Amino acid sequence: MRNQKRQYPFIVMLLFLFGWSNLVMAQTINEKKTNTFNQNWAINVNLGLTQFYGDVSSHSFFNKFSGESSFSPDLTIRKMFTPVWGVGASFFYTGLSSIKDIKSDGTAVNFSLSGTYYDAGLFLYLDLSNLFFNYKSTRKWNLFGTLGLGYGMWNTTLTDNITGISIQSGSPNGTGTFAKAGLVVPIGLGINYRLNPHWGIRLGGEFRTVLNDDVDVWNDGFQYDQLFTAKLGVTYHIHPGWTRGKLKKLDKTKKEECCEEDKYQKKKVIPVYDYTYNPLNETPSKPAKVDVMRINSPASPGNTKTYSGTAFHDFEFRVQILAKSTRLPHPESLQSKYHLDYPVLENYQDGLYRYSTGSFDRYQDALAHSKKIRSRGVFDAFVVAYSHGMRIKLTKEMKTAVGKYQPHPSSTKQSEYQSNVIY
Repeated sequence: MRNQKRQYPFIVMLLFLFGWSNLVMAQTINEKKTNTFNQNWAINVNLGLTQFYGDVSSHSFFNKFSGESSFSPDLTIRKMFTPVWGVGASFFYTGLSSIKDIKSDGTAVNFSLSGTYYDAGLFLYLDLSNLFFNYKSTRKWNLFGTLGLGYGMWNTTLTDNITGISIQSGSPNGTGTFAKAGLVVPIGLGINYRLNPHWGIRLGGEFRTVLNDDVDVWNDGFQYDQLFTAKLGVTYHIHPGWTRGKLKKLDKTKKEECCEEDKYQKKKVIPVYDYTYNPLNETPSKPAKVDVMRINSPASPGNTKTYSGTAFHDFEFRVQILAKSTRLPHPESLQSKYHLDYPVLENYQDGLYRYSTGSFDRYQDALAHSKKIRSRGVFDAFVVAYSHGMRIKLTKEMKTAVGKYQPHPSSTKQSEYQSNVIY
């Protein structure tokens, strides 16, 4: 076992890279200042216990608590780019202490290792709860993982307690000298508990694989020297953008955008307006070339034509895929990017641009389609209701009712456009 190369750090690295390539958070809380450079930073300070595992290591995890564990403070700074992933820098320090009282062949010995170790590096941070279970602003507990690459340095001494002979890192080893520095791959897993928008408590573990066999000044058995740290710390979030408390500052309409399937909507119904649309300078006679229908409230800019009356009878169900405070320059690209079955609609209402797709008479049909869209990468797609082209509250009664599509009574061209282009 000890003579085998330990390949699992690299296997975990591949798993992280695979997960990273599939990160898509299409629908987040997007205020005007969210996602700017100074948003969503966090500083984390930890205090832990570190154990060394290498050639000078005979004891198991629990045995090492007696004299072979050292206190280890560390500091991390990270920037979250979405509620799922971010990048950061880490600074780690620990003392080293280990005992070897028996060789692999059963020979009794009495060696001890002492010294210090420290490293600095960069890491990828993944919020696994948001990645696998969708982003929820009310979630207090979050499971996270980290994968990093850094540069470690050490100053260690190996002592034969029988003869009193000591060897230090940097000493000759017959073919050269024992190294005093090398690359390190830290892999971490933990749980973060959010106390409030700014403060959190973190509990976790981190396994460091030093890509070198000279930390313990002994080349025999283990291919790499390794350190395991169990730690507890506190996190301070600077200008948080994806937090529980931030929602208190948003109006009810914006709060709806971060909550799946109307889960946190209030009783107040969004008012229904007549609407206008702009089919990207295409005429209704060429619906096949139109990818996006822009639906706006009376106060929204860019209106080109206005139709009074009723565009939809009662209500319809759609699947919302994105909400932003600023307009997308090319929303039609969402259809090809996520392989959507229906064109994308843009709705501007109460200060937000909402992007949805599909039109369904029954809630269950829309729900099934939302799950299909999630499987294609839009992890937080959810069902919404529209009436007269505007977003309305989705009630329990509506989920068991049937909405009916009704073409505009005063325009044959518009009816043709809606029936061919929208859905």
